[in-house]
Amino acid sequence: MSGPVRLALGARGALSSLHLQPHPLWSATVEGVEVEVGVRAVGLNFRDVLNVLGEYPGDPGPPGGDCAGRVRGVGAGAASRFALGEEVFGVAAASLASVARADARLLTARASVLSPEEACTLPTAWSTVHSALGLARCAGGRFLLVHAGAGGVGLAAAEYA
Repeated sequence: MSGPVRLALGARGALSSLHLQPHPLWSATVEGVEVEVGVRAVGLNFRDVLNVLGEYPGDPGPPGGDCAGRVRGVGAGAASRFALGEEVFGVAAASLASVARADARLLTARASVLSPEEACTLPTAWSTVHSALGLARCAGGRFLLVHAGAGGVGLAAAEYA
């Protein structure tokens, strides 16, 4: 298969229903606060597994969210934040593809000390931990009990604390 591809979900219920297919291309224009990203790495979350297996409540949309890549297009509303070719990471819908589009507010520049594979594991886990511990008003000298500490969010919480 040549050209852009995406990992498509034929029917929910089994991992074997995932298959590669040509990626439908958008219009050439990236508009508003959108950024088009050439995806280099995708971080899979437990939500993605539940989605593919048909166990996520409601319609979660296509799998894939956390990603890292290179900016391929920038809407007018995001032009002051990102330049073509810039390395970024964050959350883009349906990012299990060669190309994904994201709201610029959900992306940030990727520091060169992080590989794309490392950066794509950060957005959901670390945002969840930052929000949860902020709401819990965690501070130095206090105790923190981390449930499910072996998963991505649990490991991030232990390191964050």
